[in-house]
Amino acid sequence: MSATSPLLPGATDDKSTMSTITDEEFWSKHARSTLGPLLGLSGTYTTSDQASHLQFFDEHIISCLGSQQIEPKVEYWASPDLAGTRFEVSLNLTTRGKAKVRLSFDLLRDGTGLDPFGENNARETLQRLCSATGGDPRLMDHLMETFFLSPSETETLSKKVRPHMQIPPACIAFELEGHRQILKAYIPVLRKAALGKSAADITLNALRDLEPLGYDLSYNLDLLGERLTDDPKANQGSRVKVYVHRKTCTFATARDVITLGGRLSGEAILKKVAILRSIWHLLLNEPDGIPEDKIDTWSKQERSPGAAFSGVLFSVDLAAGKKQPDIKIYVPVFQYAEHTETSFRNTNAVLKAVDHEWGQTGRFNEVATAVFGQQKVHGQSHLSYSYTESKGVYLTAYFSVPVFHREQIASAYNILD
Repeated sequence: MSATSPLLPGATDDKSTMSTITDEEFWSKHARSTLGPLLGLSGTYTTSDQASHLQFFDEHIISCLGSQQIEPKVEYWASPDLAGTRFEVSLNLTTRGKAKVRLSFDLLRDGTGLDPFGENNARETLQRLCSATGGDPRLMDHLMETFFLSPSETETLSKKVRPHMQIPPACIAFELEGHRQILKAYIPVLRKAALGKSAADITLNALRDLEPLGYDLSYNLDLLGERLTDDPKANQGSRVKVYVHRKTCTFATARDVITLGGRLSGEAILKKVAILRSIWHLLLNEPDGIPEDKIDTWSKQERSPGAAFSGVLFSVDLAAGKKQPDIKIYVPVFQYAEHTETSFRNTNAVLKAVDHEWGQTGRFNEVATAVFGQQKVHGQSHLSYSYTESKGVYLTAYFSVPVFHREQIASAYNILD
């Protein structure tokens, strides 16, 4: 997707107003109007925890976010498995655990100069953040070495992209655990375009090379070998994820990926599929339900077909030593709900359907509305789902500042009017 950014949170068309606040002040203020309230209303973080996360934001994240605005002439491209956002916060809820808040953002560069894809800057940024959070530098360095472009590949790919195009070299995310920040880095496989090779092959080869670092993923990789297509990517952390994008959002597609074409089975997998089937209509904004004889293959017209957030996304969580990967589904709920408030209500209904307290009491809708309902910048982009015996039902709602270009896409969240 190519896109340009609208005015960002708190920005106005009055250039004199824009000049009165620095970029650092702008982003700090924005975090305290979104991230701060969400931390407080989650009920999980102490006052000290909240202060720690906001201080970390000021000291380590603001410098990564760049300008309040992107120049109108800049085109923005993101693969379907990147956030596609200047700034995103998310709320994770499970039926057997406490609420958790996360944040993420794409690294944006101007696409010119000696670092046209921003990978040198991304390498320095990720190494700095890895050190600040106590992450494993060996894993981070290996993934960057594998997925980032060589000088010759950079030159080759530079000839294939248009001037002023921004291609994020990574999306950076933080899981906020108590007072700690856990770093995650999402790296697109740009090398597939430079080398003309399959992204799946590049990814699988990179993951097989992790064993000398103490990450033995061989069993899961053998399961995945025939299932990866389209846009997989690797994610840094104590584990590795591969993302898979499908262009068709049907329940049959979801079941096929979640079970790896039937290769994953067992009571927990069957329950995972059954729960997803029971809430599928709510994810697609069909509150009255979908006929049982049509649910497998029925698909709903997307509001913004062709956007990077079209189709459906899955993540395959490869944890060293585990014999079965955890596969999550990410449904772009904004594609099916005209107003983000509708997505809030549908998410609350999903939580109620799975017997989560936040759904039964209406708390999700209350919190989402309190934090995001009065401003026209963040909208709910996705709702992810999984189920495991240890965590129960696992749901994450994502609230993004979109980076869009075409008018039909720019209005998709219905939050930019």
